[in-house]
Amino acid sequence: MMPTTAPALRGMRLVFFSALVLASWFSVAVAAEADTTKPIEIYTDTAGGYKYLGCFNETMGIALTDGSRSLSNGKNEVKIGGMTVQVCQQFCKEGEKPFKYAGLEFASECWCAQTLNPIADQFADSACDLPCDGNKTQACGGSLKLTVYMISGASSVQIGGVMWVAALFGTAVTFIPMLLDMI
Repeated sequence: MMPTTAPALRGMRLVFFSALVLASWFSVAVAAEADTTKPIEIYTDTAGGYKYLGCFNETMGIALTDGSRSLSNGKNEVKIGGMTVQVCQQFCKEGEKPFKYAGLEFASECWCAQTLNPIADQFADSACDLPCDGNKTQACGGSLKLTVYMISGASSVQIGGVMWVAALFGTAVTFIPMLLDMI
């Protein structure tokens, strides 16, 4: 009797072992998928010399305009697979004079400029919904949207025809509109 049951036990062991291997592989695959689906966040560390300004639309191609980009007359760089907020900020600081603005678009593009186009509209942060190619947890703009940072030494910015002035509330810096008729 022993010889007839041993092959059956071996077969059950093989099925059980295969099921364990499959379950382990499935668990690893699910864990790996979970790690890549972390929500993207706005990078707010100011150690690089820039502070987050907001999510703005790309202005090129808007009817009845000169077609200028939101961040134009500066420089740009594309780093497919390697763009992060820190990489872009460093790129915009390099040179004789650091650029006032650093903006990221389409996950791998970095744009640097001294001015932000006044027709650029600010959107909710969630509109800049593409993760950076080099760090999937950081927001790097979106489709025709830029995650824009301003150099920390700047105290005012003009957006959409309104001058905004930096104000310090406790430890937080925020921008408030400046009424030009009060000057």
